[in-house]
Amino acid sequence: MYYYFKTILSKFLDLVPEREIYNQDYIKELDRHTRIIQIPGSIIGVFGMLGFAFDTDAKLHPEFPELFYFRICFSLLCLFYIAFILYNHSKKINSRWEGLTWAYLVYGYLLFTAAYYTGRIADDAPYVSGFQMLVMILPFLPLPRKTLFIYYPISIFIFVLSVLVYKPNLATAASTYSMQNLVISYILGIFSGFIIEGYRFHSFLNHKRIIKKNEEITKTVDEIQALKSQQDGDYFLTSLLLEPLLGHEVDGSAVGIETVVNQYKKFYFRNKEYQLGGDYVSVFNLILQGKRYKAFINGDAMGKSIQGAGGAIVLGAVYNSIIIRSKMDPVSSNRSPERWLNDCYLDLQKVFETFEGAMLVSAVVGLLEESTGTLYFINLEHPWVILYRDGKASFIENEIHYYKLGVMEGLSDTFISVFQMKKGDKIFCGSDGKDDLVLSEEGRYRDINEDQNLILENIEEAGGEMQSLLDCLRKKGKYSDDLSLISLQYNLEAYPKPGKFFVEARENIREKSYDKALDLLLSYESALETSISELKYIAKLYEKKEDLVKAMEYASLALENYPSDTVWMFHTSVLYKRMYSLYKSQSFLWESQELSERVRLRQPSNIRNLIHLADVCRLNGDKDRFSFLIKQIQNREPNNLKLKELIGKI
Repeated sequence: MYYYFKTILSKFLDLVPEREIYNQDYIKELDRHTRIIQIPGSIIGVFGMLGFAFDTDAKLHPEFPELFYFRICFSLLCLFYIAFILYNHSKKINSRWEGLTWAYLVYGYLLFTAAYYTGRIADDAPYVSGFQMLVMILPFLPLPRKTLFIYYPISIFIFVLSVLVYKPNLATAASTYSMQNLVISYILGIFSGFIIEGYRFHSFLNHKRIIKKNEEITKTVDEIQALKSQQDGDYFLTSLLLEPLLGHEVDGSAVGIETVVNQYKKFYFRNKEYQLGGDYVSVFNLILQGKRYKAFINGDAMGKSIQGAGGAIVLGAVYNSIIIRSKMDPVSSNRSPERWLNDCYLDLQKVFETFEGAMLVSAVVGLLEESTGTLYFINLEHPWVILYRDGKASFIENEIHYYKLGVMEGLSDTFISVFQMKKGDKIFCGSDGKDDLVLSEEGRYRDINEDQNLILENIEEAGGEMQSLLDCLRKKGKYSDDLSLISLQYNLEAYPKPGKFFVEARENIREKSYDKALDLLLSYESALETSISELKYIAKLYEKKEDLVKAMEYASLALENYPSDTVWMFHTSVLYKRMYSLYKSQSFLWESQELSERVRLRQPSNIRNLIHLADVCRLNGDKDRFSFLIKQIQNREPNNLKLKELIGKI
């Protein structure tokens, strides 16, 4: 029993040896994060309390004039820090009084003074609700977790002491309700602190060898308003936590985006309706390797109401941190879309594995390249992605390659799905709420739809329009689950069509008049007028002429404009290896390996590519990667002749 308890406690406290090894670096990273928010935090602090100081406090508690000085002192403290920080920056002084020291001092002052005056007027529910918000902020600040064990007990001691001294009336039902919510806030703060700080540390640890500085989970409770209601306070707080995580960045005309989130749980707070559930939708602008993408996610966390919302909050917080890191970190933004999706999946999976199966999330995570219309996505046991093209709706996938996030035994092979969109195409991703419609409630049991093709009929009936689709769903039946939908419409001509010389050039190729065919294909005024098919022909014709430099130029241009062609990507990778054999430039090998790795992420069972990739790793001197790939090939085709030939080269 002792060892069992010790193991559970060790897991909960995340007592890993790396915490001691990297403690100093971790503290420096937290200090860097805190420095990012100290100016905006101080600005908010300067003005945040003035409305209370000059208006609200005097009206509600004229018997407590000291409130004015608490508020003003906090504003002056923040104002002093702004001046102090600006002075240091102007003189290029890196003061230890910034960063973590600023956070300790500013938040400590705010929490402890609030504990004092809230305890004095603890029978006033709105002020207690405001204090609850301050308690919940601490887990989201980039501070060491020992702060939880220092600040929470001190604030509780101050609060209790103030209550004992001033003896507010806590015998009313409203006061009892407020005190219960305050206790819940501390409990949630502690558990949230362990969960969020644990992810923050492990994210730092996973990227320690790549970068020394990393953006962690950003503060997500800035917009939380004072909880002034006596009912549904916990629902309202949770909905406010989730709201700022729903990203929807839209700019330009290349991609039209629409999103819908309709949570099944509805509740009222201050005569206004709110919703709470486990569905999550987010769209962000992202640049990877110099190309613009729409990064999107549609997730559905297991459970109803609070349980589902908890999963959605964790999903949103982790996904937002991944997006922020990809925008801020040059190393993260220099990854291929396939590798970015794979790393994103691994980061999400590692977080949800910590719940040991108690919290599962299905999701579609994807990237849509704006310039070419290439769609990359991973389906984590979510409803299939739908394509709406020329008035017809259809699924663009028909099998599962991943389990839900949080499943401990995941599938071994990575599989990135790739789809080429055309102008006017629209894709739909949605949770199972769009399918689980209550068709009839007559009789003893509800009749719930089990036809997965019903959504296709509804999309066609709606003409691919989101609002019309929602109207169609309402006509078919009632919702029985959370509903979330995201649509992305591609609006550009991705690449030109074959030109006037294409047919003639192809005839010359059939007749083996390669020089004449090449002259025809090169007769366009600009390469921008050349179609993908023509670029490929030009590349292959130059290969026949053994002009690999020109062949590589056109092969790369074709791949740049049409990256969804996995066969051509493999061909280009092989071409880079041939270039290396001629010119012995290491850069050609790196390019070959990069393209071949992308092919492996799309087609993990492609033996030709695995053998080619292993050979490239051998030439690169990457022995560990070579050995890993050899084992992968042996597991699939142990008697492959190319495999034996490759092993013989060692």
